[in-house]
Amino acid sequence: MALGMKRQDTIIYWVKFFILLAMLAVYFLPLISMFITSIKTRGELFVFPPVFWPETPQWQNYRLAWTMIDYPKYVVNSLILALFYTVPCLLGSSFVGYGFSRFKVKANKYLFPMVLSTLMIPPIVTIIPLYLILRNTPLVNNHMFWIIWGIQGTPFLIFLFKQYFSTIPISYEESARLDGAGRFQIFFSIMMPLVQSAFIISAIFAFNWVWSDYLMPVMMLRGDRVNLAVRLATGYSDVQDNMLYNIGMAGIVYYTLPIVILFFTLQKRFISGITAGGLKG
Repeated sequence: MALGMKRQDTIIYWVKFFILLAMLAVYFLPLISMFITSIKTRGELFVFPPVFWPETPQWQNYRLAWTMIDYPKYVVNSLILALFYTVPCLLGSSFVGYGFSRFKVKANKYLFPMVLSTLMIPPIVTIIPLYLILRNTPLVNNHMFWIIWGIQGTPFLIFLFKQYFSTIPISYEESARLDGAGRFQIFFSIMMPLVQSAFIISAIFAFNWVWSDYLMPVMMLRGDRVNLAVRLATGYSDVQDNMLYNIGMAGIVYYTLPIVILFFTLQKRFISGITAGGLKG
């Protein structure tokens, strides 16, 4: 009887393992296809039946992807936009989340659901009206726009910070106030270190949003001030304006590496932090 149960458990274990392995393969299939496409010749992209692996891998596509569009310059542009947005966004979201967590006013029961309800509005709906409002201002073609855009915070991060701050006993702040600490001193000296996981998670989200953003930069920026996402979409073509998809895929491989490295470096903190923020409060 015991031997039969053990055999059944082993079968169930391996069935689950292969199901998860199949799901993992489906998840990574676009990344695998992207890499294989990046080392094909242009002719191999359009043959039928498709060529799974190129006859001669074209590793020089990665060199061309780096040099054809002045890749380092647009990486710097993307990093500037990401930093200009991420830092103000963390401050704005954490301030608002802290306010909802600590300032018990009657309006909170209306304001907080109102803020969360904006999560249901697709960002693309607001981009064109925003551009029409700002098109005659100095903020067009100006990286400073991302600071103003970020300081307002985002509903998801506001919710995340509110959940984290709600887990911290208010007695910490009361003790600090008895010692003469002001509200900002309490926030930066006591509360921020206690919710550092929330700041790390929020930084990953905010950085990824701007690093991978195409619509806002293509609307608001011009010429050499655009970010890497916009340049990748327009920069890889031959003299007849035919798109060089293989070289473009090599550029996209470079493009995804920072986010992949950032996620796997902070994976444990990211997952545990999301779980803690979702379950507590």
